[in-house]
Amino acid sequence: MTNPYADLEIRILNQTSAGYPLELTLNAEQEFSGGQLDPGFLPWIPTADPVADGQRLFDWLLGHAKMQAAWAEVRGHFAQRRLRLRIDANAPELHAIPWELLREAIEGEAPNDLAATTATPFSRYLAGRWQPGSPILQRPIRVLVAIANPQNLSDFGLQAIDVAAEWTALQNALVGLDVELIQLPQPCTLATIEDALKKGVHVLHFIGHGVYRAQQQDAALYLADDANRVQPVVDADIAAMLARQLSDANMHNDDKLRLVFLASCQTAARSPADAFRGLAPRLVQAGVPAVLAMQDLVPVDTARAFATTFYRQLLQHGQVDLATNEARSHLLTTKLAGASIPVLFMRLRDGALLGKRGRIAGDKSENFWPFLLDDLRKGKCVPFLGPRVTAGLLPDAAQVATRLADKYNYPLTDRTDLAKVARYIALNAPQDLRAEYTRLLRRSLFAYLGLKPTREDRQRFANANLTETAAGIGWAEKVRALHENEIHHLLAELKLPLYMTTNCDSFMTEALRATGATTVRRAGPRWEQVQAGTPQYTLDPEPSRENPVVFHLNGYDDDPTQAHQMVLSEDDYLSHFVRLNRDHNYILPMDVVGRLGESSFLFLGYSLNDWEFRVVLQGLVAALNRPKKVNVGVQLEEGPDQDPEKVLQYLGDYMDQYNIKIYWGTPQQFATELYSEWQRLGGPNGVVAEEEWDDDNW
Repeated sequence: MTNPYADLEIRILNQTSAGYPLELTLNAEQEFSGGQLDPGFLPWIPTADPVADGQRLFDWLLGHAKMQAAWAEVRGHFAQRRLRLRIDANAPELHAIPWELLREAIEGEAPNDLAATTATPFSRYLAGRWQPGSPILQRPIRVLVAIANPQNLSDFGLQAIDVAAEWTALQNALVGLDVELIQLPQPCTLATIEDALKKGVHVLHFIGHGVYRAQQQDAALYLADDANRVQPVVDADIAAMLARQLSDANMHNDDKLRLVFLASCQTAARSPADAFRGLAPRLVQAGVPAVLAMQDLVPVDTARAFATTFYRQLLQHGQVDLATNEARSHLLTTKLAGASIPVLFMRLRDGALLGKRGRIAGDKSENFWPFLLDDLRKGKCVPFLGPRVTAGLLPDAAQVATRLADKYNYPLTDRTDLAKVARYIALNAPQDLRAEYTRLLRRSLFAYLGLKPTREDRQRFANANLTETAAGIGWAEKVRALHENEIHHLLAELKLPLYMTTNCDSFMTEALRATGATTVRRAGPRWEQVQAGTPQYTLDPEPSRENPVVFHLNGYDDDPTQAHQMVLSEDDYLSHFVRLNRDHNYILPMDVVGRLGESSFLFLGYSLNDWEFRVVLQGLVAALNRPKKVNVGVQLEEGPDQDPEKVLQYLGDYMDQYNIKIYWGTPQQFATELYSEWQRLGGPNGVVAEEEWDDDNW
């Protein structure tokens, strides 16, 4: 599933004497700064006109000329933008503002409600350290409905809740959806909620009362004790319980909580805004990927319509911010009051709450996972990592090519083709090509991890290479705070002897070291020309689970010989193809060649037209004297203008000559499903099936 949205982070920093600094960051690459929010605008005082309030709020947010110019530039290039409003932790007062009202009004164009259009999925983004998790593939989605109705709510000036009416209303809202509703019995205590979550729940839908205690500066929910009397439970205790549940290593990933929906009861007499809005960030910080909360009392019809549309759209595409926008749009279209009341807090950069399984080509797809997992468990599978594995971690080849083309005045129109741009630079400035390429990647590491290099960082890494920079900033740990099921870490957990890559980055090595594999090694081809009598060579020790090797087929930057020979231009690829096809027994270690000969292959992050894939496939795989082995190729989905059946048939016919079965989906889809199947079938010690799988099963 290709992502049509550009990523735009709107970050409001801690207040200074001049106001609240404002920054825009586009695709973790391009940063626009220099804006300030005037604190004199606060406190926020709403009027009776939400449309005017939304325009007023937008004018305040982007009132600075620099920010207006930046917004116009981004808007002009990217009609579809995922908007993530990131408010620094030391400015919690800004969360009290109804940002969901934001309304862009440009002369000559229709007004745009940013939090209610499919072009701009909107959320309040909270960065933090990840707990284990990934988009849920399992269906039906299990929703735990917890309705807190202690017997003595009136003692606290609160109305009793009609549990039956609330339950029926939610059932009616979700009828026909692939959802399993689970009703929590009364009394609704924190312990009973925890017990229910341990059985495997994806969504917690809470209905009840809450309070914000200004003196203690915390939020509390009015839950019950064992006698079904009011037991206020503070946000810290709720968050701690959820954090324990989310970090439970014994729970399968597909059984873990992904969303908390905080809904005020239909009979509430006072607004839960402060309590729910205060609780939501605590739950996200505890590891819940997304929390929907109400920032005011919600009319009954509004609540039902919002929940119906939200869950229906979420089940359709799995993106929680997009589903929230779509549900809010429905409220505006049907003229129901309170469209801005639901507020989404999340820590998902791509909004992917639920996942979708990829399509497995061929008539024996039922054998796909047992076969692959059996080879992985035996260590008889070699992953090949391609350029798209680093999506979201480094700029893609087209972005790098465009930057290089600008710097070196590339004269042709194909400015996004890195191999062609690199050929031009190699002709005119051969000594600069590889250094400039890795410099661009190195600088991007900070931005893609959401880091701002300090002056000390700039001095420390001024002369560092890409590998040294990744290790120095702690890439392996920091990337987990941003990406669920990060592919390199997942592959590292498989503890395979050999990993092949056509990328120059050190991510696979760093991920292996994060598992405790202290003896992991990097290696690359023997680049000198083969002469008559050149001896073959081996690695010492040979690749094994205890001594894993990451082999860079196209070179890497942590060794002068490898850095000088990195394969980037068209001419490089053609030369490399010839050498791999003719001399692989001399330029590759024999123990690597031997393992390649006896293992199946897993191609991740390649497209059929990539130079990297064509050279590996036709230059190396075709030349290896291998017994019949069935391999797996993870391909990108078809484009919107392609006929999926015709494309799949063509790819299937082409790949069959190399015994490659196609998983039709993105690398991240595959990683999510692989992790789920790995857990479901028992991990490294599980039993795949009663009989042994071999290539004849295909």
